[in-house]
Amino acid sequence: MARGALLILGVVGWVGLIWIGATLYSSTPPKAGFDLELLLRAGRDVAAGRSPYDPALVAGTAPVAESLFYSYPPVVAQAMTLVGWVPSPVALVAWGVAAVAGLAAVAIALARRFAPGRTALEVALPVIALAPLCFPFAIGLLFGNFDVFFPLLYGAMLLAVTPGARRETVTSGGVALAVAAIAKLHPASLGAWFGVRGLTGDRRAARVFVIAAAVGVAALVASLVIGGVGPWADYLAVVRAGSNADLVDPRNAGPAAQLALLLGGDDRFARTAQIAVTAAVLVVTVAAARRGGDPVARLAWAAAASLATLPVTWFHYPSALIPFGLAALFRSDGRPLARSVERLIAAALVIAAIAIAFLPLLWVSIGLVLAAVRLSAPGDTEMAPPTVD
Repeated sequence: MARGALLILGVVGWVGLIWIGATLYSSTPPKAGFDLELLLRAGRDVAAGRSPYDPALVAGTAPVAESLFYSYPPVVAQAMTLVGWVPSPVALVAWGVAAVAGLAAVAIALARRFAPGRTALEVALPVIALAPLCFPFAIGLLFGNFDVFFPLLYGAMLLAVTPGARRETVTSGGVALAVAAIAKLHPASLGAWFGVRGLTGDRRAARVFVIAAAVGVAALVASLVIGGVGPWADYLAVVRAGSNADLVDPRNAGPAAQLALLLGGDDRFARTAQIAVTAAVLVVTVAAARRGGDPVARLAWAAAASLATLPVTWFHYPSALIPFGLAALFRSDGRPLARSVERLIAAALVIAAIAIAFLPLLWVSIGLVLAAVRLSAPGDTEMAPPTVD
């Protein structure tokens, strides 16, 4: 696409998204930035010596799945004390800018690995311009959800397993895995992918797993030193209460919830079905960790599976797959199949947008990204031996 057309598309997309965000934020109560507001409020509570968790949830009251409540581990609220003093509107803008910058940085790093002929500007311009048209990412920006940083985190994990990855890149991948798993829990299933792949001889994957485990333990110890066991006891109580939350909701894209809606099942049906879904996630993750084949495609399958680890999958979760779509585009650069890969990614974006009206299509969009990654693969064997430079 010509640079001028991209510039126009980007301006229109971003003006529209900012206008929607400003309109939603100006309502009472604000209908934008509420996910970030939960994190900021939790940080302010901890800074004031209070628990970040709702007393009703700690007491065991089951929440509604889509209701707003702080349910992150205590370490997240403790980290948010560093920015809790920032006014909420300023924090929301900075949050979005940081997320877009992280997306652009990952795109540039992936291009350097798979399409080194492209300049940073040639990569960053279309990625930033098209970001508002990736609806899961755009919705995450409007909500101020932490998932807008998943392109950065999942991208760092992807870069860590690409052949020829340098030691510092592998280290960054381990830190990214730890941060994603600590903050949102469901990416923890990727730890199984790195662990199993490490056991099969992939030294890069093994290093990612070890670093992630070390960072996780260090974060837990630091949290206990800072706040003691009280916040963690409250957190476990909230997790227990959350396990009884209403799951069957049209806004929940989780396979179990959608199956319950299709068959007229209730929450008990959804929870039972989730056992099978979680088992399937683990099977797919472990199977994708086998040695051989294309590490990008194998990690892509594990990343897609991680979105269904828990009973709730919100619309913005597939933002995590953006780096894999970018990798597919860059890997096909200059090859005869490039047009087919571009069409698959374009179709994924369109169907993700339509999925706002019919949520199950979100999984079709994810499938198209996986197809693009598979099509872009250079072959069925590793491109380089699994060593750490």
